[in-house]
Amino acid sequence: MESSSTSLGTSLPEILEQRAQNQPDALAFRFLPDGTSEQIVDWSYAQLSERAAAVAAQLAERGITRGRVVLALDPGLDYVAGLFGILRAGCTAVPSFPPIGRRAMQRFVSIVEDCAPGAVLTDPRFAGQVGQFEEQLPVGEEKLRWIFPEADFFETRPSATPGPVRLAEQALLQYSSGSTGEPKGIVLSHDNLVSNCRVLDEHMGFEADRVGCSWLPPYHDMGLMGTILLAVHGGWPLVMLSPVHFVQDPYRWLKAITDHKVTISVGPNFAFDMCATQITDEELATLDLSTLRQVFCGSEPVSGATLDRFNERFGTSAGFNPDAIIPCYGLAEATLFVTGKQEKTPVRTEWLDKAALELGEAVRVPGPGTEGAIGVVSCGVFANRHRVVVVDPDTATPVPAGRVGEVWVSGANVAQGYLNRPELSASTFDARLAGKPKGPGFLRTGDLGFLLDGELYVTGRLKDVIIVAGRNLYPQDIEESVERAHELLRRSVAFSVPSARDEGEDVVVVAEFRGTPREFESSESELRDLVTAAVTAEHGVRPARLYFGPPGTILMTTSGKVRRRATRAAYLDGSIKAFRPSTEKVPVS
Repeated sequence: MESSSTSLGTSLPEILEQRAQNQPDALAFRFLPDGTSEQIVDWSYAQLSERAAAVAAQLAERGITRGRVVLALDPGLDYVAGLFGILRAGCTAVPSFPPIGRRAMQRFVSIVEDCAPGAVLTDPRFAGQVGQFEEQLPVGEEKLRWIFPEADFFETRPSATPGPVRLAEQALLQYSSGSTGEPKGIVLSHDNLVSNCRVLDEHMGFEADRVGCSWLPPYHDMGLMGTILLAVHGGWPLVMLSPVHFVQDPYRWLKAITDHKVTISVGPNFAFDMCATQITDEELATLDLSTLRQVFCGSEPVSGATLDRFNERFGTSAGFNPDAIIPCYGLAEATLFVTGKQEKTPVRTEWLDKAALELGEAVRVPGPGTEGAIGVVSCGVFANRHRVVVVDPDTATPVPAGRVGEVWVSGANVAQGYLNRPELSASTFDARLAGKPKGPGFLRTGDLGFLLDGELYVTGRLKDVIIVAGRNLYPQDIEESVERAHELLRRSVAFSVPSARDEGEDVVVVAEFRGTPREFESSESELRDLVTAAVTAEHGVRPARLYFGPPGTILMTTSGKVRRRATRAAYLDGSIKAFRPSTEKVPVS
């Protein structure tokens, strides 16, 4: 079986059709409805193709043969059929999470308002909420067509032989997960989607026995482009479980890998942390991770300490090979993939002088035992046929290797722009290096990093950096120190606010405490002392303010990323979650 799709077609819907013809009975997707192997639903390529064709026919019967269709089904096989059906019908797919809960509903409405879809395909349980949704849309908006599919929606065969695949100019609108502000619709073409799959295929190499596994949300770039579309493109089966089942019990992910002899998987940094800290010894005894050859770790800054904990927990005991971990870097504006560790090489951590890094220079030190050393994990080499440069964001000039700057990217993965935002699209997707107005345009990622020996190291977000006395402090480094300070500190964010004492910035730390309110009351003084001591000793700055709340205090995106700016806003306006009514008002600066 060939891994390349070059001879199969020029778009993913066409590639699916060719796979359905050439290998109709081969397993395409395996879904675990309850998150365990006790219930299994398998679909072959032929079954997926038939269901996608049925969705396209259902849309056509409703007169929906162009425009945008919001796909807001629950994660699972129907979601995959809905996606390929929308693409096959000549429409633009707009992946979205189901509007469950107040915050999710607000985001869902903002997506609908922004992209003005012709239809919404979502679960029948939301039929009674249509009026509530539409009340939140601006007056004068064209009335939406709501489609609430029952089981036969996916299984009804088209009345006639399916016609050829119809392709829209815009294949997909990928909405950002919202970790850095309001969601923006990223316009992706069919060429973008195929390019991302091709460079990932080339990076991974061909393996005849490849089996994937994913619990990631299918409406975000890593779960959609990095697993579902990639599996169809590469022609290998993907085991899927719901993100809810993983969050409820991280053991389910590793048990699925064990049960189905998975060779490749993917997860953000926090997933590895959850597995290392929450899986019991009894559960560990049932795991065999020796089949895993590639595990991509991305979506958020990669922590060397987290990878060490995961390797220590699952290496000897479960047969996990540490070299299987592939730290990588990507973003939705580049469809997904930009850089990744080369296969069968160790994870590379550079030990650097922390003080120099805060001043923007990557200066190597002998090792982790060196005073003032900090480890930064490499995100690997560039995707084939793509260019990555690190640029001074103020002058648009490339900086030397080892100098921190903004990461700029060019290549076929880079998206077409933001929907209906021409000025922002031009400044973000068509940036020019100084003195080269006619050169190729670059994507400005907004991420900070540096290059060493041809590999990319990402240090943080440009807008999240905390500047104190001319030093650049990266919030994730402070957060790691906070979470090590006490075993019941679950999650934290660090940010700055204008100082009440001078014209500088004060550091604020907000952290979640996993104990009960009574335990927090008895531990609060100790927590403050431990966190203050840890941050001061490791970063040379004393937090001006500390705030501790229960789980849920730190605001997160639907893909599990920390929303620092949203948490900062909640802290400042007093809406942040608390254990109990506080007699001390949250200071507003």
